[in-house]
Amino acid sequence: QRMALVSQPTHPAYYEDDVRHHKCNVCLSEFTCPPPTRFELMSSFTGPELAAMISVGFVIGSQKDFSEELEQQIRSMPFLRSNDHWIRGSYLITAVEKDDPTLKLPISNNAMLERLKTVLLDDDLVLSYGDKTFKVVCDGSLAAAQPNSLRNEIQSLKAPCELVFQSEQEYNCGDDHVAAVNLTRPISGARKKAEIDKLVEKLSLNHPAARDIEIIHYNGGPCDPNELAICIVPVGNGQGWNIVKDPKEALKLALSQARKSPVESEFGCAQTVQLKGLKSKNELNGNLGLTLRKDGERWLVRLANGSGIKVKPENMDALSSKNGRVFCFWGDARWSRTQLLGEIARGSWGLCAANITDIISPVEERWKNLYDRLAFAPKSAMSEEYMSRQMNRLSERVRHSGRTSSERESTDASSDITSSSENQSSLALVPTNSAENMDEVEDVDDEEGEHNREG
Repeated sequence: QRMALVSQPTHPAYYEDDVRHHKCNVCLSEFTCPPPTRFELMSSFTGPELAAMISVGFVIGSQKDFSEELEQQIRSMPFLRSNDHWIRGSYLITAVEKDDPTLKLPISNNAMLERLKTVLLDDDLVLSYGDKTFKVVCDGSLAAAQPNSLRNEIQSLKAPCELVFQSEQEYNCGDDHVAAVNLTRPISGARKKAEIDKLVEKLSLNHPAARDIEIIHYNGGPCDPNELAICIVPVGNGQGWNIVKDPKEALKLALSQARKSPVESEFGCAQTVQLKGLKSKNELNGNLGLTLRKDGERWLVRLANGSGIKVKPENMDALSSKNGRVFCFWGDARWSRTQLLGEIARGSWGLCAANITDIISPVEERWKNLYDRLAFAPKSAMSEEYMSRQMNRLSERVRHSGRTSSERESTDASSDITSSSENQSSLALVPTNSAENMDEVEDVDDEEGEHNREG
């Protein structure tokens, strides 16, 4: 029962109710116990502590070998280039939402409607998707129908229309939706960048400083890549950044940070800085930090480990503008909780708590800086089965290496297409950084070496 689930792809579209879940493959007897749910099985592979860490404020990082395997596939099969989102990816989890048991299906033409009628009328008004079943309810175009007349009402429907289905399965948190954005794919311009530019111009009518806000666009992931998923705004409080869905509100927040910046100072709130010239804490020289606020003659700076230190201006180099920043992410990556657990269980991804350097360090260094903090799921039947299939593919390539170029390409195509369906797209138990979690605030004086703790 377990291995029947392990051998299936992790993507929900490929889930199926295998006969081996219910009947022994050797003696053909019916099992007397139900199979584990997919969520229960994947959680057992990762462990409950790791499963609980799929939460907003954590970063999902791709495993090195997984990234190299995808690169190999893309080299041999360029049409798989859409998978390059996952290569050395660093995905900040921005939302975990409960699954909606309602499925709305808009139908645009009568040919599609007639095919759907055939399925529904032959199967007691039930639609199967993967390992789930959904039943038609009195909603959408059938909102005025009575339950006992649904069959007749469906027969008389004409396109365009909308059918609404209700899941027949009980709620399972494994169906929760996880959304994340890739922090490592900046782009020079987004298709709808003009919409952001218009918002800036409108805001600048009353606040001219809005034109000075630094706006950086990212390819956030493969889902809806032309739509703005979220904005991230570096801020001078809390964990050091805010996730904002409304771009207008994001611009206002960035502007508010700029306004907190002292006019006479070359530094401002929520600015990326690099420490230098410290004598009493010389081990911190070269570290990146985020300015939180000015306190007297010094600046309070948040470091990667969540601690704060007070630093003189001459001990900092500014690496970004002090006029406020907005990171716009076009598209995102989405998983069900169970799907992501499965990919973690087989070793494709690790996870750790996000810190400020994941947001402010140079883009080309983010995955590398993240990697040593990632923790991965222990070896299990899931990871062993996945590795076995990877080795079989490698052996197949070696075995056919003596064939002609066209024969090898045909063989690789078959192998890589199978692999790509599985690669649709563990974890460090570190608390998320916040103002409350700053374990120390130190007053660093490079001349006198005095350290005054403020809590």
